[in-house]
Amino acid sequence: MRRFGRIALPAVVGAVLAWGVTHAYLSKYQQKRQEILAACKAARDKLTPEEQKQLAAKCNTPEIALVSPSVVKPGDTVEVTITGKFPAGTNFLFQSDSIEVVKEACAANSYKATIKVTPGGGPENLSVAAFVPVCCKSNSRNNAISVTGNFAWELKGANGWTVKAHSVLPEPGGRQTSEFPYMLEFFRGAETTPFTKRSATLHPSQSDPPSYYFSISNQDESSMNAQQQMEAIGKQIQNPNISDADRDKLVAKMQAIMENMTKDFQKMSDPAYLKQLQAKEQEFGCTAINLTVQAGAATGNMLCSEKVGRNIKLTGTMRMLAK
Repeated sequence: MRRFGRIALPAVVGAVLAWGVTHAYLSKYQQKRQEILAACKAARDKLTPEEQKQLAAKCNTPEIALVSPSVVKPGDTVEVTITGKFPAGTNFLFQSDSIEVVKEACAANSYKATIKVTPGGGPENLSVAAFVPVCCKSNSRNNAISVTGNFAWELKGANGWTVKAHSVLPEPGGRQTSEFPYMLEFFRGAETTPFTKRSATLHPSQSDPPSYYFSISNQDESSMNAQQQMEAIGKQIQNPNISDADRDKLVAKMQAIMENMTKDFQKMSDPAYLKQLQAKEQEFGCTAINLTVQAGAATGNMLCSEKVGRNIKLTGTMRMLAK
């Protein structure tokens, strides 16, 4: 027995230490989730087999009907309201390590919480899950909170390019969506004028460290496109102080743009024109950027055409601007 004890003790100690290391690396969200599940199990273990059968028969999944659209900047506080059907004791958990639930209250048909977002973080979409007590059936809803702001990224590529990304903020009075639109500017070497501009959508991912994915448009937006020109002219025409002569000029300009759009559409059926576009795209051909961020420092890669580089390493920074 003594010999067995001498052999087993180091193994037991090692297992305990390994559990401690693993537990230490769990995120706050993961730890909280484990606590909720452990509390459910502990409550079920206290029930008799017959009570457990009754619980399984009557325990229903919580119903999440509506989550109030909540948009907040890092460092700020936001109120969140969730409606549905929630049994007494239902636990709510937001999938993020960058928030603090300052205050919360749950009733049979609603849940209200005051959420404080940690300053210094990046954009993210937070999902929320509701856990019924004891049986622990759960339901979740994506995009419960959008953490966003005026972010600026500056990235240096191993191929000598610089990529600058800026948040596209909604118009005053406009509605913030669950997507994060961006405008990307690309520079070669020491250029001060971008050789191309591309719209992009940022997709945050819940991970440690935080990771991000930019999906890049294949349309060069270095100059104002036809649709943007039409919108700008439309706003000028609506000006009540414009003269009839100036209004006629703007209408004529709009008609010219529409004619050019028709010609460009007809060109799309010309194989030579399509080949020309394909050759131009090979000079760029960037479709995505993958990044991880720690303390504002970004590292990752950019996926482009074979001519430019299939996997270009990137390093740089992410910061939130004051406005």
